[in-house]
Amino acid sequence: MLKYILCFSLCLFAPAMPSFADLTQQDLNEIRKVIKEEIEKEITPIKTEMASVKREVARVRGKLDRFGENIIWFAAIFVVVGIIPQRIIAWRKRKIRLQEKQIQEKKIQADLIAEAEKLKQQRTVNP
Repeated sequence: MLKYILCFSLCLFAPAMPSFADLTQQDLNEIRKVIKEEIEKEITPIKTEMASVKREVARVRGKLDRFGENIIWFAAIFVVVGIIPQRIIAWRKRKIRLQEKQIQEKKIQADLIAEAEKLKQQRTVNP
C-alpha cells in the first residue's frame, strides 16, 4: 500500500518537476523584455499626459505673467491719474497760502508805513 501511495505521489509531482528547474539567462532576458514592454505600454500615455500638462502649465504661466504686467500698468496709471493731480493741487494750495501770507505781511507793512508817514506829518504840522 505504501508503494502505491509513493507512486501516486510521484505521478502527481512529475508534471511539476520542470517548474523546479533553474531559469536560464535567456529565460530571464525574455521575462525582462516582456516586463519592459508592459511598462512601456503603461508609461507612453503617462508621458503624453505629462507633455500636455506641461503645455497647460506654460500657458497658465504666460497668462499670469501678462496679468502681473497688467497690474503693474494699472498701478502706474492709478499713480498718474490719481495721486499726481492731488499732489499738484496740494502744492498749488500751499503756494496760494504762502502768497496770501506775503500779501498780508505787505499790507501790514504798508499800513505801518502809512501810519509812520501820518505821524511824521502830524509832527511837522504840530511840532
